[in-house]
This record gives sequence, structure tokens and C-alpha cells, in this order.
Amino acid sequence: MRRNFVLLLSLASSLAAAQQVSAVNGPDLRDLQSSRNMAMGGAYEALGYGAETIGGNPAGLTLYKRYQMEATGSWDVPQGYGFGSIALADSTNPLAMGISYHFATFTKGMPDGTQGRAFAHLTTVSLGYAFGDLIHLGLTTRHHVLVGASNSNSISLNGGIIARPAQWLTLGFSGHNLIHVWNPDITRYFVASIGFQILGQLTPAFDLRMDFNQKDPRLAYHGGIEWLIAQTFPIRVGYQFDGIANHQYLSAGIGWFSEGSGIDFAYRHELGGAQGQLLSLTLKLQL
Repeated sequence: MRRNFVLLLSLASSLAAAQQVSAVNGPDLRDLQSSRNMAMGGAYEALGYGAETIGGNPAGLTLYKRYQMEATGSWDVPQGYGFGSIALADSTNPLAMGISYHFATFTKGMPDGTQGRAFAHLTTVSLGYAFGDLIHLGLTTRHHVLVGASNSNSISLNGGIIARPAQWLTLGFSGHNLIHVWNPDITRYFVASIGFQILGQLTPAFDLRMDFNQKDPRLAYHGGIEWLIAQTFPIRVGYQFDGIANHQYLSAGIGWFSEGSGIDFAYRHELGGAQGQLLSLTLKLQL
């Protein structure tokens, strides 16, 4: 009996160790953001201006009436993490809709101590509906296909709500991966967000991500600000303390903006850790 108990403890310890080393070493699938969001420290869910609402808080689809097309490419050279995406969003009708596709690749620690490569294909469809200009609701369906060091073929749901009590203030809350798919790279988390519009030029934003998948809750803090000069040239800075994946980042970016269309560039630098250096470029067209 004692021998069986010892074997059981050994097996449990081995499984726990394997689960620990299989965590993502660098950026993960929560980092699939446009360049504007990356430059603002990942604080974007209450803003709802770009096609990032499709994979973020889908309630933001109805905040602005537009037809939007976006393409983003990002690469973190030291981490070997990168992704490309295309997205379409149409909020010109009462029922807004968006669709996006992401291809991402990143490294993972394997149970035998080696590094493995994971490849992810994510297809996302979102719907949004507004009750006047005060309450905005959204729902997202996302299909994950992960191969390589992480494997999954699954569907999950995101849902969100945004309240705009004033034209200069938005408050949001969203839940991500609400359907549990038993993959450490597709975990459930929640985001509380707030965004401001000051004099049509300054846009501060803050997101709080909450992960309750372990005994002790883990939090990630995202803050950033955008200054739109002459309604044409945005300058952005941000800071991110990620207590979920144990990363800390400073970020900045610039762009060109004209009637919703333009180009954005961002750079994100990791403080300590693996010294990640991520570059991101987004092209967007709004009709």
C-alpha cells in the first residue's frame, strides 16, 4: 500500500513538472493585437475604434459606425514570436459583424526540457448590438487550430459589454475562452477596461486582465495613452505588467491617420526576462 502511494506521488509530481515547463516562454495568444493596441500597452478593450474589437471586446463593434479593413504583422526577434492577421468589420447596420484570421507561431518548453515550436490558426467571428448609445453588447465565436508543440482543434466563446454614460467615457467588461478547451495556451480570463476621450486629442486607457485558473488569482495591468496631433499623427506610449505570464513591457508607437484610414507602427520592449523586442505594423482602411 505504501509503495503504491509513493508511486502515485511520483506520478503526480512528474505531471506537475511537465505542466509547468510546458508553459509559453514568451508572448502567447493573448498578444494578438493591432499596432495601436500594442503601443498603448495592450489597453484597448474599452476603445472600440479598430478591428481589434473582433478578438477583444466584441461589444466595441457598435461604438462607431464604419466599414473597416485591417492587416497586421508583428514579430518579436529574440523570442521568435510572430503573427499576421487580416480583419473585416461592418458596423453600418444595427447588428454589427466582424471576422478575422490570425496565424501565430511561438516557442514552448517541452516536458523533456527542450524547446518546441507551436503554430496557431485562429478564425474569429463576432456580433455586436447596441441599445441606444448607452449599452453595447457583443458575442464572439473563435475556432482554434494549434499544431506542433501545442495541439488543439476547438471552438470557444467570448462575450462582452460596454457602457458609454458620456461621449468621453467608456467602461467595458469581457470574458474570453468561456468554453474550456483543456489547452494551456487557450485559457479563460476576464478583462475590465476603461477609456477616455479628452478634447478629441488625448485617449488614455486602462485594462485589467484577471485569470482565475489557479488557486491564487493572477492579474495583468495594461495602461496607455494616445495623443492625436492635428487629427492626423498619433503618438502612443504604454506600460504592461503581466502577472499572468510574468512579463513586463514598455511600448511606444506612431502613425498616420486620415478619416479612419492609415498606418500604425509600434515597438514593445520587455523589461528583464528574455528581453523581448517586438515590432508591429498595421495597415487600415475605413469606408
